[in-house]
Amino acid sequence: MWHWNVRKSQGFTLIEMLATAIIISIVAAIAAPNLLGLLNRNRVNQGLAELEGAIQEVQRQAIRSGKSCTVTIDTSDNDITGGCLLSTRNLNENLDITTNVANNGTANNYDIVFSGKGNTSNNGAIFVIYMSSGTNQQKCFVIDNSLGATRTGEYTGDPTGTLNVNNCS
Repeated sequence: MWHWNVRKSQGFTLIEMLATAIIISIVAAIAAPNLLGLLNRNRVNQGLAELEGAIQEVQRQAIRSGKSCTVTIDTSDNDITGGCLLSTRNLNENLDITTNVANNGTANNYDIVFSGKGNTSNNGAIFVIYMSSGTNQQKCFVIDNSLGATRTGEYTGDPTGTLNVNNCS
């Protein structure tokens, strides 16, 4: 008579499973803040890219058409619109935008106007994009002179106070 030596699969013990769960929890607790910070920094960078792209697109359209074009930045709902803008841009709702540009008569709406030659009267305009929580990264977009030259960088000042273009480096 043949006897088969059948081995039963035992699986994992409760102690092994608890040890694994504890290790995974510790790794997750260490990695989660870094991952969230990375995600928030990416949101700020993406917001800056959208703002920069929209303003430069309106400037190009003004030059191309030879007529004045306006881009409007609404800091309450983070929309970027304009008659010469090919499509409306919507920035992440968690972003905050501040500027030194005077509003256009409507609260939280700020206009940048480019002439048909691509220059603007908004020289020295600065926009700062940041998140009030989750990251300390602050990005800035500056229109340096009346010719419409622009630059971007890190903003080192307080974005809720008086904005200064010299704090954009």
